[in-house]
Amino acid sequence: MDTNRTSSHDISRRAVLGAGAALGLAAMLRPRAALAAPFLKRAERTRVLRFAHPSDTHVEPELRGAIGMRQAFEHMMGQKPELVITGGDLPFDTGSTPEGRSRELWTLFKTIVKDTIPASVPVHHTLGNHDVFGRDKKKSKATGSEPFFGKRWFMDNFEYTHTYQSFEKAGWKFVILDSINLLPDGSGDFRCKLGDEQMAWFKDELERTPATTPIVVVSHAPIISVANFFDRKEEEWKTDGPDLMVESSRMHVDCREIHKLFEKHPNVKLCLAGHLHQHDRCEYRGVTHICEGAVCGNKWKGPRHGTPEGYGIVDLYDDGTFEHQYLTYGWKAE
Repeated sequence: MDTNRTSSHDISRRAVLGAGAALGLAAMLRPRAALAAPFLKRAERTRVLRFAHPSDTHVEPELRGAIGMRQAFEHMMGQKPELVITGGDLPFDTGSTPEGRSRELWTLFKTIVKDTIPASVPVHHTLGNHDVFGRDKKKSKATGSEPFFGKRWFMDNFEYTHTYQSFEKAGWKFVILDSINLLPDGSGDFRCKLGDEQMAWFKDELERTPATTPIVVVSHAPIISVANFFDRKEEEWKTDGPDLMVESSRMHVDCREIHKLFEKHPNVKLCLAGHLHQHDRCEYRGVTHICEGAVCGNKWKGPRHGTPEGYGIVDLYDDGTFEHQYLTYGWKAE
């Protein structure tokens, strides 16, 4: 680092150069102003809805996890959301946990939701990979013949007919996707992608939505994420070397196909996800992608790669714009 003092002349010269560069950049960007115009904020815009997006609660009685989830949800409701959309991975794990323990965890999750969220506030749930009972048959001691096997238990818990859904509220449309595409070999492994049936449904949902209706898409795994590249395990770095890999169990591998849909439907404004327990935000071709951190942080053991325990709060406006906050709630792991 250069420790020499910088003269006022140098500062002025840099300021002039910086201003010139800024003007040049503005000139280059001017032809593309039409792309930014739909996202400009109106001074007179009105907030029409505030909703909360708590992801990856991974609730458990151990490590004070139940206390932590309750503290997070009480803090969250203090922000006065009018809607809650959970981001998946609701109990600590049912994918590799026997039925008795899974039942205990589901009961714990639903009890805290009931205790902390008033009945007047709608709650919609997203499926996470840890919400699929018996993914690992050996560890979960599942046979596969249980009436609640696989994703069925998640659906039965909330009286859903599908693991994906859509609804409208306050002039906005919400589409909740199922990111977990199980491999057919029965191994319990999965890829983050939409299957053919869900993709056809998603295309139809976008087609049927008026172009004037802004859309929020929610998925457990991020469709696009920067944090994905920082989530690799040390052994993966050693095996793959310096090559940056998109791990199919961390981010949607069908992101290009999904974004082709978004290009046809520019009213898709925001994509929310979780899964990585890290908070990031990126924008691509007019769509903002936000990956929340986790309510549980690093599964109740502290922050995950520098992202503390928290949840998202989103304000939606009548002009199709939004504001997002990632809020922490004061949790201290022990």
